[in-house]
Amino acid sequence: MNYMKKGHIYFIMWVSWAGKWTLINSLKKTDLDLHIPLSYKSRAKRDFEVDGKDAYFISVEEFKSAIEKNEFLEYAIVHGVDYYWTKYDDVILNWIDKGKTVIKELDVLWLKRLIKEKPELEDYYTTIFLNIPVKKLRERIEKRWEKITEDELLRREQSAIMEEKEARLLCDYMLDATQSPEKVLKEVLDIIK
Repeated sequence: MNYMKKGHIYFIMWVSWAGKWTLINSLKKTDLDLHIPLSYKSRAKRDFEVDGKDAYFISVEEFKSAIEKNEFLEYAIVHGVDYYWTKYDDVILNWIDKGKTVIKELDVLWLKRLIKEKPELEDYYTTIFLNIPVKKLRERIEKRWEKITEDELLRREQSAIMEEKEARLLCDYMLDATQSPEKVLKEVLDIIK
């Protein structure tokens, strides 16, 4: 890989219900020349989502095949159920190698692997973690998700606690996602600029 003139990746990490999609959608509306590659997901498409616009929805078999071919920059099995991943080419070859600025969501656990397995990329990314206290997480989930079981809620809380702990050790920036979406956007734009 030739790193003479490279772009930069801003990885956005979060706990569930921290407002990641609100932030990413707001970033899309700025006048900055930002590139936001889509993720690949094995979960079912939600009613409001459009395949090829919001994400690429693929089967678990397609996902496993891509892993075998080493096509990913990162991937995760979220909540032990759904596969999420980003193609290496979608970020590095298509944007970073062309000197562009990329915004990409990233699971904080994958950051550990990225640091270990792709150290040559370290100078080309910045990590931003959107954090909310577990009590606020519970409030947001219960308010917006009527059918969640107590077991699922507890699993998400435990995941959030672990992700925050890792983020405090690994991330460049920790943002308070309980602030207004406008304030969070301003803080991210200040980091990017």
